[in-house]
Amino acid sequence: MPKLDKKKLKNPAGFKRGYAHKWAATILFTCFSLLIFSKAIAFAADKDTYGTASLMVIVERESGSVIVIDSSRHKFLGRVSGLGNLTHATVKFSKDARFAYVIARDASVSKIDLLSLKLVKKVRAGEDSVGGVMTQDGKYIALSNYLPGEVRILDAETLETVKTIPAEKELPDGKKVQSRVVGLLDAPGNLLIFSLMDGNATWIVDAGKKDFPVIKRFHDVGEMPYDALITPDGRFYLVGLLNSNWVGLLDTWEMSEVKKISTIRTKEARGAGDDAAPLWKIPHLKGWAIAGDYAVLPAIRREVALVYNTRDWSIVKEVPLVGTALYTVAGPDGRYVWVDLVGKNGDIIQVIDLKTLEVVKTFSPGKGATHPQFTPKGDAVYISLMDEDKIVVYDPLTFKKIKEFPAKRPSGIFSTERAHKFGM
Repeated sequence: MPKLDKKKLKNPAGFKRGYAHKWAATILFTCFSLLIFSKAIAFAADKDTYGTASLMVIVERESGSVIVIDSSRHKFLGRVSGLGNLTHATVKFSKDARFAYVIARDASVSKIDLLSLKLVKKVRAGEDSVGGVMTQDGKYIALSNYLPGEVRILDAETLETVKTIPAEKELPDGKKVQSRVVGLLDAPGNLLIFSLMDGNATWIVDAGKKDFPVIKRFHDVGEMPYDALITPDGRFYLVGLLNSNWVGLLDTWEMSEVKKISTIRTKEARGAGDDAAPLWKIPHLKGWAIAGDYAVLPAIRREVALVYNTRDWSIVKEVPLVGTALYTVAGPDGRYVWVDLVGKNGDIIQVIDLKTLEVVKTFSPGKGATHPQFTPKGDAVYISLMDEDKIVVYDPLTFKKIKEFPAKRPSGIFSTERAHKFGM
């Protein structure tokens, strides 16, 4: 039998001195890393993580705050405060829906990170604002200001002002009068379209050019524009008029004129005699109800919803309501339009079936019911109950309440899906 070499037993061939210690250290490091990684996974599982594709950002007007709800789970996520006077506030979103921009009545703009629910930055961009819009390329936020009468354009990342466009009407004697700006919307071609409330005009700005030139000015479109909408494809811009019996229609493909589309089907004068109703509040058009071949708009001073054929913009029907409409909002499938009312019967929601063009449901979710907003695929509807300090969620097929959330005098409800829609 061969004699064993004790030295080789202590240090086998190819097994260098110190290697065993390195090998053991590697094993220990790997085990430690796996432990840390597993702890991180457990922490992530415990932490309430979410995406931004189906969030609802809801304005609490008096308290100057917004609450954020995950509408895919109907779960309250948090509140962001210190946003200013949120009467008539609106919310716009970045292209990736990561950030919300809250535009307050005092013209302050608050940029909120929707993943951390933190206020990133807040600036003042005027004195009195009634809303704004994100440009098609997502680079700028534009404000429609009452005071000073202008469009104010901010860099979406820094919120620094990059351009102000005075909304001035030139009088026959050469004097210029500044007008309040309304109906500011984005359109294909990276355009901005807005109307002059005191100038009876509609202007178009090219937001794709460095100096943001006004490329078109249409005058005498109608008396006192108050709001506007743009069709989902971005082709038609409709401006509502307080003191004219028509809406102004601009075809963004043609860019030749603002046509007058009647708001009267059978009467010579809108809101005359027994048909007249008090103007409790100016209707809003930006929550548009455009579905298939129909457009459903709230009427001024009348208790009807106006149904248009979007092929030739003729009035198809006036649908009777039990009050004056504030918003008309279509579900994603285009079958039903939910209408909230103000003034008389202001707690009521009515639902119009676009198959029959009739009201098929009238109900009261609660006091001060307003601002119906569908989830992205229309499986639920969120409604503000301003006078009950809560948000209620309804099933749109059964009209049964799914859930409710406490809120401080809630008003506007804005879904992050608006990030991918013109004029929203």
